[in-house]
This record gives sequence, C-alpha cells and structure tokens, in this order.
Amino acid sequence: MPSFIYIALSVLPLGKSLGGNLKYSNYVLPGIIAMTIMQGGVYSLAYWMVDLKARGIIKRLLATPLKQWQLALSLVCARLVVVIAQVIILTSLGIIAFHASFAGNIFSTLILVLLGGAIFLLCGLLISTFAKTYDSAAPITSAIALPLTFLGNIFYPIDALPHGLQIFARLLPITYLADGLRQAYLYPFDLYTIGKDELILFIWFVVILAITVSVFRLKED
Repeated sequence: MPSFIYIALSVLPLGKSLGGNLKYSNYVLPGIIAMTIMQGGVYSLAYWMVDLKARGIIKRLLATPLKQWQLALSLVCARLVVVIAQVIILTSLGIIAFHASFAGNIFSTLILVLLGGAIFLLCGLLISTFAKTYDSAAPITSAIALPLTFLGNIFYPIDALPHGLQIFARLLPITYLADGLRQAYLYPFDLYTIGKDELILFIWFVVILAITVSVFRLKED
C-alpha cells in the first residue's frame, strides 16, 4: 500500500506547493517511509499480536523455556527486519522510477529507521496489551495512527498547519523521524540537524521503552 500511495502522489503536480525547485516525489519519499515504519508497529505488530493471542499461539510460546522479554524482543526484531526491507523497497522504487534523491547517508538513515521502528513497534506491543480482539484494537490503532499520519510532517511541512496544530505536531515522534529521513535523503550530512532529530527520537524511545517494560505482559486471558 505505501508503494501505491507514493506512486500516486509522485505523478501529481504538487511540487509547486513546496516552493523552490524541490520535486514532490523527492520530498514525500522520506515521509512515506516514516509512515510505513509507523504503520509497521501501530497496525501490523498490534494486529499480529492480537491474532497470535486469538489462535492460542502466545500460550504455546509461553510454555517454552524462553522468558517473556526474550519472546517480546524476538517479535520486535522480526518486525524490524520487515521494516528495513520495506525501506529498501520504497527507496529503490523512488530512485528507479522517479529519480528521487538519496544523498548516501546510509548510517544516519539506518539509525533513524531503527529508532523509529523501535518506537512504533513498542507502541504496537502496548496496544496489544490493552486490545484482546481485532475489534477492540481497531479504534485504538486508528486513534493513534491518524493524527500521526496527517500531522506528522509526512505529506506537507508542519509549517502549513494552523499554529495550534503545529505545537501538537512538534510533540510527535514521527515528525522528527520524517524530518531526519528527509535530511538524510536530500542533503549532505549535517550532524546538528540529523543529530537533533535522532536525539529527540532516542528520548521518545526511552520513554516508550520504560512504559512498555512496566505495562506490557505477554499473556492470554
């Protein structure tokens, strides 16, 4: 789905809305990647965990010698591999089909992807803690994902938002994930700019990790 969204947006004449000479396909690619990372946790992992519970797989996993944190870590790492594969596919699509820019900041991009992926995958674990069925998970995921999608610096700069929404948008982790990826993809390496985004994402990671450790329980009712 993210690939189709990117293709649809890239063929539209939206570059003029950004000002300057930046093509919209260049601008929106890092945003779509940030959205994909977010959806991988908030939607995919949360629904996957709920499905595992419904099919009794969690109960069987808990019967193994592995500890709960080891099982949770393995689930998160497995989804991180999927997230990285999606980033590679989207980046390749942008470069090959739309000649999107990539400045070659591979290390910075990897750090941003891992931090962003960890944040939203932990969010998925938290959602699965409170949601026992798909029907109960759906409103929670929508309530979280929709503001992140439309206020998170993905499709347009947050400066285009009303002032009150700008303040809210600057509190969202996806804002800094999208901005960091945009800096890594479009511009030469700048430690201050990318480092600021990575620092804020790291703070978010620590906060979400602390909440997850205290709240998350890998169990079935």
